[in-house]
Order: sequence, then structure tokens, then C-alpha cells
Amino acid sequence: MDISKFKDLFISEAEDRLQILNDNLLVLEKNPSDGKLLDELMRSSHTIKSSSATMGYKKMAFLMHVMEDIFDYARNGVLKITPTIIDQLFKTIDISEKSLASIKESNNELNVDAIIEELKKITGVKTEGTGKSIRAADGKPIVVDIKPKEEKQINNVEVTAVEPEKKANIVQAGEVVQKIEHIKVPIKRLDDLMNLMEELLVDKMRLEQFKNRDVELKGVIEHLGRLVSDIQHQVMQARLVPVDQIFARFPRMVRDLSQNQNKQVELEVSGGEIELDRTVVDKLGEPLVHILRNAVDHGIEKSGIIKLQAMRENDFALIIVENNGVGINFGKVRQAAVKRNIIGAKEADSLNKDQIMNLLFHPRLSTNDEVTETSGRGVGLSVVKGFTDQIGGRVIIESPLSGNNGTRFTLELPLTIAIINSLLVGVKDTLFAIPFSSIERSVNIQNGEIKSMADQDVAVVSGVDVPLVYLDKVFSLNGAEIADIKFKSIEDASQELEVKNLKSSITAVLIKRGKDVTGIVIDKLINEQEIIVKPLPSVLHGTKGFSGSTILGNGKTILILDVVSLLEDAKKFVRTSR
Repeated sequence: MDISKFKDLFISEAEDRLQILNDNLLVLEKNPSDGKLLDELMRSSHTIKSSSATMGYKKMAFLMHVMEDIFDYARNGVLKITPTIIDQLFKTIDISEKSLASIKESNNELNVDAIIEELKKITGVKTEGTGKSIRAADGKPIVVDIKPKEEKQINNVEVTAVEPEKKANIVQAGEVVQKIEHIKVPIKRLDDLMNLMEELLVDKMRLEQFKNRDVELKGVIEHLGRLVSDIQHQVMQARLVPVDQIFARFPRMVRDLSQNQNKQVELEVSGGEIELDRTVVDKLGEPLVHILRNAVDHGIEKSGIIKLQAMRENDFALIIVENNGVGINFGKVRQAAVKRNIIGAKEADSLNKDQIMNLLFHPRLSTNDEVTETSGRGVGLSVVKGFTDQIGGRVIIESPLSGNNGTRFTLELPLTIAIINSLLVGVKDTLFAIPFSSIERSVNIQNGEIKSMADQDVAVVSGVDVPLVYLDKVFSLNGAEIADIKFKSIEDASQELEVKNLKSSITAVLIKRGKDVTGIVIDKLINEQEIIVKPLPSVLHGTKGFSGSTILGNGKTILILDVVSLLEDAKKFVRTSR
């Protein structure tokens, strides 16, 4: 029997079980005599042992068996779980994960003999001959026999651990076979399905152009449209994964970091059931690592609490990291920026709180005097900003939260970055797509409601000042083709901006993120359109103002506006003018 075809399933299940071991060890560290917890740890290690043995990974099987001894001794009251033992168990999980990664990549196990010997010292296990060990800590030796099965069966190992006096009394309880409610699907298969879905969506858009030509054809196209929408919904649902897949790794990380810095830090995690597109979740891990490291290193002085939370808000997910330690020292941030030649001393003195906040995202800024394992290079928060910009989200910093204490980082992220609803707008002879999730409404603004503040035009909408962004000026649109557009910054464009009262009113699409609102001035509203988000072509990589591109039903490629960067730039110039 060829069992190699089960390798992927084995690895997936082993990864899940190692994560469960890791999570439960964190709880056991606080409740070392919890019998139910020890039972669960025993089951997880036993499951990995059995599946490893079945697959022929003998080293992994024996490592799990020796670790299982520790849980067995502890639950039977013959071994007390100490911080030293917890540390050794965490090391065991770490090397197990590395060995599993090696199996995944090259089908070769790592040498785990050293860690096995360390675990044996804890239980007092002695090796006798080949493949046998005797445990006598409780005065009742248990013989562990590891022997190959016969060749006509599966070529692997069988692990048994039976107390001789209880062998005759072992009876397996009947188990009810549960329905399979979840299956593991290779990511590539989902990606391929998504690509086919995108092609189907484009064809649907093309067909919609003909539905008014024939009554019967119209009915068929409308029915096809409903089917495509249903299939699309199911595909999108299949791509969603809970953020707990990322959150689960952080309690252990925070525990290790706090121990290294002699701090008492408690991590509270909630909202792990919130689901995001796999692509977003895949990229979420690294920025969260930097924020949590920052909280341990800069936020918590001696002891404190860090909260990691996920929640839904309209079409966005909010990932919140909050600590109750010291707030951000803005004076120190300003000094660090000057010291590292990011800004000049005179400019630093004129910065307000929001502008100092923005300095935190500079790739060279760090308030640490020395480079350590956790910080000091100034890279961390720039990674966070790069991540949110890349996927059309944003990061918000609040500090202090109460008195002079506490800092909160909020990542506002789209639920999916594959297929989105958008509003198509026209500026000159160019079309753009604006994500609907950021649109508040469209308005007609009379010229008398527009006022100039320094280099920025502001419209009064419902009594609120709304900064305006003129896309034709920002992108230098004078009937040029998309390929010929040369992007300018809003700052450059605003210096040339001359509002001519050729029309009695203008049309603007109000975009809103949080409390900030900006009006994007356009020539005409086209229609609402579901679009497929494609990465920018290589010639436009790094171009500010666009978050991607899409293909319409007529085959034309248009650009998707990065409303976050437009909003941030407009807000910056309004602040300056005021």
C-alpha cells in the first residue's frame, strides 16, 4: 500500500495538533495540575505519535512518545510540572515543527536525539537494548516496545505502551462515526477555481451588453447572471479563513518575548472566528508580529496586558492591538527623527501630534538607542503601513488612551481583495473604478459652496468642510490614454490648481474612512460594477494613487483608485492650510 499520498493530510493534521499542544501548554503554565488539560495534551501528543508511526516517521513518533510520558506522569501525580519542564516542552514543540517542515520539504526528519534525552531526564526513563525503555518512576514499570510491522503490512512502526497488570482489562469503547463537516482543500485548487470564476464573470459582463436585443436572450443572460453570482459567493466563502489561524501563534510569541525581557505580559485574544480572504490572512502575520513586538518592547514597562482583537465593521475587518502600558512619547519620537536625519530640527518643532504619528511609519525611525533582537532598526511599523497600503486598508494609531497610558493600533482591512463592488466614473475620456466600500455618497456642489484654503479647495457639504481632489489635475488628464498618464502628487497638482468657474456646479464622490471625508471631483458617474481586482502591471509598480486594475466586459483595462492615499494626502494639505 502506497501511503505517500497521505503525506499532505498527515502534515496538515500534525500542524494543527502541534498548535493545540502549544496553546494548551500556555494554559498549563498557569494551571500545572489541571488534570483535564493534561489529558488533552496527552491526546494531542498521542495522535501525532500514532500518525507519525503510520507514515513511517520513527523519530517524530518516538519524540511524541517520550513527551507523552511527561503528561502521563503529571496526570498520575508522580511528576510536578515546573517552569523548567514547560520550557523544555516548548523546545520540543519547536523542534517538532522544524522536523515537520523538513518532512514537508524533503521528506527527511531532523535528528531529535538530543531533545529526547533531555525529556528522559525529566521522567527518569532508562533505555534497555534497542527499541525498549523502562519507566519506573511510580514503581510500576511500563514496557514500551517499538517494532517494525511485517513487510506484507505497512512498512512503518507500531508503538505500544501497556502496563502489564492492566493489559487484560483494556476495552475500546464504541465510537459514533461523525459526519464530515469540514475538509482540507489545497490552496492551489482554490486559486484555480477563483481564476475560472474571474473569467466567467468577465464573460457575464460581455453578455450583458446584448441582453436588450432579444427578449429570450435577456432572460437567459439574467439567469446566467444569478448563477454566476451564486457561484461567486460560494467561491468567495471557500476562500475565507478565520484569523485565528494567525492569532494562534501569538500567545507563545508574547510569552517568550516577555520572559526574555523579564516582564510579566498577559495577552488577551478575542474575535479569532472573524473570517478574511486567505490572501489577506496570509499577509497579516508579519505586520502583527511587529506591532506585538513593539507593544512588549516599548509599551509594557514591567507588567501589563496586551489585547489582540478582530471585529467586523461594515465591509471591513478591524484588527486591534491595544496595550495598557506607557503611551507614545512624542517628544522622544521627534528627537529620534532629528537624530536619524529624517527631518530637520526646525521642521520637528512645528510638527503637530498627527504628523509625529506619521513619523512612526518611517523605515529608519526607532526610539531605541541600541539594536536588539526585537527592535531598534526602525523597520517594524513601516512594514505595517506597507501591508495596509498594499491591500487597500489603513492603520490608525491612538495614544494615550487614558491619562498618559495605553496605545491602540487599529488595522482596517478589506474582507476580500479579489472581487469587489465599485463605482465606475469618468474624468475627461478616462474611466476609473472607486471601491464601493469607501463611498459615502455622490453630490452636486455649487461653485458658491467651494472655498480655497491656501493651495487646497474645500467644499461645504451639509455644514462640513470637505477637501476636494481633482483627478484631472492630479493625474494630468487632458484626453491622454491611460498608458501615457504621468502621476503627480497632490501637492504638485495643487500648486498648479486654478479653479475656473466654467460650470455652475461640480460632481464629487465622497469617500469616507473612519471620520475622514474627501470629495473626488469627477466629470460623470457611469454605473455600479462588480470588478475583479488585478495587481498593477510591472511598469506601474510603486505608483501612488492606484490600488490595482480591472478588465471590463468590453476588454478595456481601467485603474482602481487607491482612495486611502488620496484621502490621506487631501487631509494633510487641509491641516497645513489651517
